[in-house]
Amino acid sequence: MTNSVNSRYIENLYNDGATKPIDDDVSTYEIQLPSWYDEAKFKRGQQFYQDNRPGIVTAALCGLISVLAIPSILEILIFTRRSSSPMTAYKRYVLTILHTTNWYDEELKPGSKSWKSLEYVRRIHAASGKQANKQNSKMLVSQKDVAITQFGFVGFVALSYQMLGIRYDEAGMEGFVHFWRTIGYMLGLEDRFNICTEDLASSKQRMTLVLEQILRPALQTVSTEFVQMTNAMIDGLWCVNTFLDYNAFMFLTRRLAGVPGHYYWKDEPTNDGSTQPAYEKMGWHSRYILCMILYINEVLLYVPIIRWYFNILFTVNAYFIDKYFPYLAMIKFGIKNAFVRVVY
Repeated sequence: MTNSVNSRYIENLYNDGATKPIDDDVSTYEIQLPSWYDEAKFKRGQQFYQDNRPGIVTAALCGLISVLAIPSILEILIFTRRSSSPMTAYKRYVLTILHTTNWYDEELKPGSKSWKSLEYVRRIHAASGKQANKQNSKMLVSQKDVAITQFGFVGFVALSYQMLGIRYDEAGMEGFVHFWRTIGYMLGLEDRFNICTEDLASSKQRMTLVLEQILRPALQTVSTEFVQMTNAMIDGLWCVNTFLDYNAFMFLTRRLAGVPGHYYWKDEPTNDGSTQPAYEKMGWHSRYILCMILYINEVLLYVPIIRWYFNILFTVNAYFIDKYFPYLAMIKFGIKNAFVRVVY
């Protein structure tokens, strides 16, 4: 029965989900916990993130790149004019980092930072969709697009954890999926469109459908606007992580998505008839960055003391440098533009 239901998921997403906005009116909703919310499982998901921060952050960045390949999502981002240059992209995506950090770290209850953050993000989504729809009736922040964006945060973690240096345990992964099921609900996703379901197996089925039928084809042929927006994002977020490189991360994203030709290790199965890996066409700098990221994710992160070191490094970046001393952004964009604050 579950397989049958999930087999219709993409059809429902593209029919009802593509025409149904997250919120018809930004002033008429009040967020609340879903009836199926499990606090213990939600906290296990938060702990899973704490234990696997480097791999999950890398997955989220690749997920965001893949989401930008969806034309309806890209149109809204272009319309808002908040991420089309390196500086605006830096501010927008650092703000996204700060919001998601709140969700991962704070207790989810009315009045908490996490709760206020979710209220703010949902309000912004609804307002952006309403403004875009006034200009073009075909533009809206739809259930479909939010579900695909949800994949960007959870999909690669659940489907490709081995490539990301994520230490798998079933209870932790179930908690992580429940975490994002809850976040999706709080941001306005109906259960029928939520990519995360009541169990891990059916959630992976939905994620696989989205990956194979939506994201992988989109990543194979990208638009000029996608290249411009993704370059702006990578260039802006370089101030947060100097290992960011457009060509390297495009390869990483396409490899996680299973795009033909994007394999790396000699013993890695390709199953796509490719005779030359795509990285061989990249410049030396991009190839160096790619090699380092793959070696860190697929080799070093499985060494306990090195995993501990990278977890500490990512924690310091998230809680100190990004918030209080963004020195590279100060140099690149000026002191005034370097500081990003979460407002509710």
